[in-house]
Amino acid sequence: MSKVMKMKILTNESIAKKVFRMKLSAEEVDFKTLSPGTFLNIRVGKGMEPLLRRPISIFDADEKEKTLTIIYKVLGRGTELMSFLKEGEHLDVLGPLGTGFPVQDESRKVLLAGGGVGVPPLYELGKRLRENGVEIVTVLGFRDEASVFCQKDFLKLGKVLIATEDGSVGVEGYVTDAIREMGEDFDTLYACGPRAMLRSLDEAYQDKKKGYLSFEERMACGIGACYGCMTETKDGLKRVCKDGPVFRLGEVVYE
Repeated sequence: MSKVMKMKILTNESIAKKVFRMKLSAEEVDFKTLSPGTFLNIRVGKGMEPLLRRPISIFDADEKEKTLTIIYKVLGRGTELMSFLKEGEHLDVLGPLGTGFPVQDESRKVLLAGGGVGVPPLYELGKRLRENGVEIVTVLGFRDEASVFCQKDFLKLGKVLIATEDGSVGVEGYVTDAIREMGEDFDTLYACGPRAMLRSLDEAYQDKKKGYLSFEERMACGIGACYGCMTETKDGLKRVCKDGPVFRLGEVVYE
């Protein structure tokens, strides 16, 4: 069950261009019910500005240490304020929220595809799949070499391919280009990233593979009450924060 918690900041460090990794003490979290792909809705500051919480995906959940790790990119005032927070300070956190990735299936080999700030939620998923004996191949897409992060983390899970838009690291182009160049088969696709990337993957594989896509969307409440993050699906309008952010391959209708 999601709830409001005060989480102590254990570390907050820069890991790439405008990208930070923050580890939080999570004594109140029920790790047994936490699904990979869910997120925390974080209040930054104590006043009215910024007004809304910031939804940040969970990168790693360590039940033994009782910690959650998030990775976020400085994109506005809220995340900029987060980047200045120090060890020992506390965050007002609502979560975990959303419907995450399903883990239990019969896949023997899966493809994790992440673009930019869509990379973090795939790591906890990959960890759990690996624990179940699933072979993992990961493709990560970034703008340039300075923007690359978490490559070493995903290498612990299996093979990793990198794509950069300027060709400074790995394949020149996008995640979809790297997947085509990879030429490997897989049973299930799990992806998170920009909507254009997800659309390309959806159109390429919805009639060929089983898969799940995690969508990035602006959110207000994070609990499905305000209906501010609606997206069109084949079953009608759904809330990304509550019914998602994870949807089945072929479920979302693109404009």
